Order: sequence, then structure tokens, then C-alpha cells
Amino acid sequence: MMNYENKKEHIIKDLVNIIDTLDADLIELSALNGTGSRKKSLKKWYAEKKAIHEIKKLLHDINKYEKYDEKEMKKIEKEFENFDDYF
Repeated sequence: MMNYENKKEHIIKDLVNIIDTLDADLIELSALNGTGSRKKSLKKWYAEKKAIHEIKKLLHDINKYEKYDEKEMKKIEKEFENFDDYF
């Protein structure tokens, strides 16, 4: 039972770290001055997608989410780069 509790605690810590990183990214984006709202929205979208992907991976690792696509983040990064060049 102890192993289960340790694993549970580890997962909770990972989730907290993901959420903290997302919060920090969103606060940083809100503080940016002089950046166009479209570019800021794009960066916010990227931060949210990255956090969701990390949560999906975490859930997949503990066999609670089967739709996880390992290559999804690469697709998101490519899409972000294409849009980032546009703005």
C-alpha cells in the first residue's frame, strides 16, 4: 500500500508543477508590454496546449488515459512556429 501512496504523491506533485508552470507562463504573458494581442494570444494558446499535453502524458503513464499521442507536442510546436513567423 505504501508504494501506491508514494506513486499518488509523486503524481500530485507533478500535476502541481505543471499547473505552476502554466500559471507562471500566463502571468509572464500578461505582464508583457508592447506585444501585440494576437502574438500574446498565440503564446497563451501554446502554454495551455503544452500544459494539457503534459497532463495527458502523466495520466497515460499511470494507465488512466489511453488517447495520448506522443507526437502531438511536435505537431503543436510546428504549428506554433508557423504562426509565430506570421506574426
